[in-house]
Amino acid sequence: MTLRQVLVQAGLAVAALTLAYFIWQRGPELGPDETIAVDIAKNDLEAVRFEDAEKSTWVELARSSDELGPFVSVYLGPQDKPASAKPAAGGEAKTPERLVRGSDAAEKLLASFTPLRASRSLGVLGAAKLKEFGLEATKKRITLTLRNGKRTFLIAPAPPGGSLPYLLDEASGRVFVVARSFLSDFQTAATLLVERRPHGFRLEEADRVQIALGTVRRELVVAKSEEQVRLAPASSPDKPDAAMKTWHDRVFGLWPAEMLGKGEVPAEGNPQIALRVDYTMRGRRLGFLEIGKVAAVATSAEAAKDTLFARSERTLGWIKLGADAQNLLADAPTILR
Repeated sequence: MTLRQVLVQAGLAVAALTLAYFIWQRGPELGPDETIAVDIAKNDLEAVRFEDAEKSTWVELARSSDELGPFVSVYLGPQDKPASAKPAAGGEAKTPERLVRGSDAAEKLLASFTPLRASRSLGVLGAAKLKEFGLEATKKRITLTLRNGKRTFLIAPAPPGGSLPYLLDEASGRVFVVARSFLSDFQTAATLLVERRPHGFRLEEADRVQIALGTVRRELVVAKSEEQVRLAPASSPDKPDAAMKTWHDRVFGLWPAEMLGKGEVPAEGNPQIALRVDYTMRGRRLGFLEIGKVAAVATSAEAAKDTLFARSERTLGWIKLGADAQNLLADAPTILR
């Protein structure tokens, strides 16, 4: 191949890569019933903030990264506590502001802004129509933080008899009809947009599991087959321990009762580590799980129970565990003996 041919081939390759990059930046093509509300490239969007002045709360999505790679962070404003968790009169009825890791739904919601699509555009409307659509009095707002500035929108729920919310671009005055989930995703952010899975890997992706309970240490090997995954002592890898595997499955599948934010100290006190599990693959760390305990203060009425919390490689702070974790921790000394 001559030098000229090499240069031509190199030029074609660069052009193909450049085209692929711009296609990636632009996002998927529009559907037959879609229109562009705001044309935003992926790298131009820094954050999306939804504010609900009526409920005195807000949600902000932003791109973040840590040692595991990029992820979407979710910054939650004060949220109403579940009825079962609300304190007595005079107590705090809302959760504090919290910064947590976003779920797949948060990734999808943030991506839906690049570009921001709408079902259809209604153009610039008069005051009467804005009032009819609820945009005149709405207390809900979305702010996009871009590399070159900000764009703000008013958003109103679907009117009686309707099914889709309305979006008003404050810069252009244009009104758009957007997907039903567009508003509901933000309104249910505390449940929908928060990552609750403690791990982003499967057990079979690890080859070693180290467990520490006080001074007790156990090292296990992960044996994989087409049918199942087994755990066996590292000292006797050919003798799987079924009881250990059953107990560990409960540890690996722990589900939070409440997600706390980055740097947030539980109201019950600072947890003391009771159990730690580490996962590695060929010496490379995959993840960990720590269970911390806040000792209960017994009362004359009844014996109070300790409160358990956990954290892992995917959490930005502590997660509060439910009552089922009490039995798991109580079983640990027997399983690990």
